[in-house]
Amino acid sequence: MLGDFRTEDERSAAPRSHRRKDSGKSLIAMTLVVALFGVIGVGGWWAYNNIVKDYFVAEDYTGDGNGNQVMITVETGWTVADIAAELEAQGVVASAKAFLNASEDDGDSGTSIQAGSYAMEEEMSAAAALAFMTDPDNLTFDHVVVPEGKRSFEIYEILSSYTGVPIEDFEAAAQDPEALGVDPLWFEGFSDRQVKSVEGFLFPAAYEFDETWTAAEMLTEMVSRFNQTIEEIGFLDKVTQIQDPDPEYDPSAMENQTFYPPTNGEFKVYPWMALQVASIVQSESGIATDDPKIAQVMYNKLYVNPYSHNQTNCNCFESEAIWNYGRLLNGEEAITSGEDIDWGAVMRDPDNPWSPSAPQHAGYLPSAISNPGAAALEASVSPETGDWLFFVTAYDDGSALFAETYEEHQENIEVAEENGIQ
Repeated sequence: MLGDFRTEDERSAAPRSHRRKDSGKSLIAMTLVVALFGVIGVGGWWAYNNIVKDYFVAEDYTGDGNGNQVMITVETGWTVADIAAELEAQGVVASAKAFLNASEDDGDSGTSIQAGSYAMEEEMSAAAALAFMTDPDNLTFDHVVVPEGKRSFEIYEILSSYTGVPIEDFEAAAQDPEALGVDPLWFEGFSDRQVKSVEGFLFPAAYEFDETWTAAEMLTEMVSRFNQTIEEIGFLDKVTQIQDPDPEYDPSAMENQTFYPPTNGEFKVYPWMALQVASIVQSESGIATDDPKIAQVMYNKLYVNPYSHNQTNCNCFESEAIWNYGRLLNGEEAITSGEDIDWGAVMRDPDNPWSPSAPQHAGYLPSAISNPGAAALEASVSPETGDWLFFVTAYDDGSALFAETYEEHQENIEVAEENGIQ
């Protein structure tokens, strides 16, 4: 028993020694009760973290998205559960359950979502996604979607197919980027190698174009969306804060290579340079969380002395996406890394301006190689500090492994092959 049941009078009449003994029993009883509740509390906390949290608390993102646009189409007759599943599958919400919970908490407002298309973003909180889809102003019935990473000539095909405006009209309009709204500051700091191009400035998004729009009007609208995004990111301010990975080294002073443009010992990243990095990140990255690391890899490749690490032979981007951009631009088919060709000759061809590992082409490219979305643009001016020189996509979710040495890189490639990625 935890104690006796004598009355208060009996307790008062008891000898003092007995009263002390009774008090001790009460203290023990109280201690046992507190300990019991403590065990229950600790057990409950363990159960919450290891069982309840894993199985009953729905995974959710925070915020309004990562800037990468996703077009969600709701079909007639879809339930809230159908919509939630589609949002999870497209990476808009972290889990269908979180979206269903948000709808229930908001008076089942998800049932008011109308059939049609919604230009959303990846990694939205369930509440933000619900609020977006229940706002009738965000419903689109007629649109054309330009995905992230498309090249300009691919965009012309998409827009022409949708509107009927000839591809030649887009090509003609693109000859004068500044007339389309590209600020001249994007062409400051060019060398003879760089060319004025609309590549990189056609922002990927959903647009309500039709046959009444001219090619110039459509491209102008896309450039306008690019300008708006750049302002929202604070791109032009952040580009001035990019750090030199190797302050004591001047790439343009290295023998056997010509750096474009010459640095003259001064580290300065012009906006167009960061745009080129963003276009490579967009082309090479498989998941947005890797973007800042890939951006840092590109800056390391350009500005770290290759003689100090003996891992590369020049200050070159060394990206397969660059080579294939040049091929596609010339009307040729892309070549993947799995094909049996002399990659050394291909990547180091001194006569091909798009050969990304040729010392004769060290430094920046003639132009960007794709049209990046907001996440890649942000990453290019906010790189994650690190000494990586290599990366390889190694997992099914698109995430990559990064390495400082070529030996480590080869080990990462083996991991990718084991995962069936290469």
